[in-house]
Amino acid sequence: MTGAGRGIGRATVEAFADAGWRAVAGVRDVDAAAEAYAGRDGVHVVRLDVTEPDSVIAGVREAEGLAGGALTCLVPNAGYAVMGAVEEVDLDEVRAMFDTNFLGAVRVIQAAVPAMREAGRGSVVMVSSVGAHISNQLVGLYHASKFALLGMTEALAYELRPFGVRVMSVEPGMVNSEFSKATRRTGAAANGPILRERARAAAVGEGPYAPLAAKMREGYGRWRERYPTGSDEVAREVLAAAQDPDATFQRLVGRDSEVLMRLRADAGTDQQAWERAQGDFVGMPWA
Repeated sequence: MTGAGRGIGRATVEAFADAGWRAVAGVRDVDAAAEAYAGRDGVHVVRLDVTEPDSVIAGVREAEGLAGGALTCLVPNAGYAVMGAVEEVDLDEVRAMFDTNFLGAVRVIQAAVPAMREAGRGSVVMVSSVGAHISNQLVGLYHASKFALLGMTEALAYELRPFGVRVMSVEPGMVNSEFSKATRRTGAAANGPILRERARAAAVGEGPYAPLAAKMREGYGRWRERYPTGSDEVAREVLAAAQDPDATFQRLVGRDSEVLMRLRADAGTDQQAWERAQGDFVGMPWA
């Protein structure tokens, strides 16, 4: 399990351990995680930073050593969001986010899947988001990373099915976790005096997108209150996917994810209809 220091990652490790699995928690801060998991039977903490290839290889090899061979289940989970309008967002921040959200998952897969394929068994359960199918203002680049992750995950499912390795995508909506604390807000698309001024304005809540950002904060608050979903619910779905040999590829978590997928399908290619549906969903117009 990557990104296992908190939130969905930690809840999932604990769910697997409670179910009798030997769970390996891949984290960047080993000391903090060791304290968090202190006294938990069945949990082993390893250092695994998905942006560092050597760390990924070492972490996976340590996990395989504990497993005595190929992993039974791999759960790529590490991720965070960059928030900012497309015209202003800092591309260095976007590259760093994609390195974690997308390439980080690929690195872990490339390190762990060969042994699973050769063993002819196991599962890969990707912790993704309903945001792999929809997009919201000011977090478009985060959604883009999830779109990319889903495209890769679908291809992986096709590729590994003949070898007996199952692949699934767990897709929650809004989750009451610490994810929002890891969101990086940015407003600069590049260097230059004009864009630096835009970045400063964005940082203090000014600029052309400030009214939209205020509406989003209110709308997201309504969303969270109306459709409460906990990390433990996502963790249970990940565990169920790993244990069910007939698990479907896409696994929505939370009533909100189901509603959003229906609204998206109903709107079809009518973008304005979809925007209106999103506004109704959170109880206020975006624009």
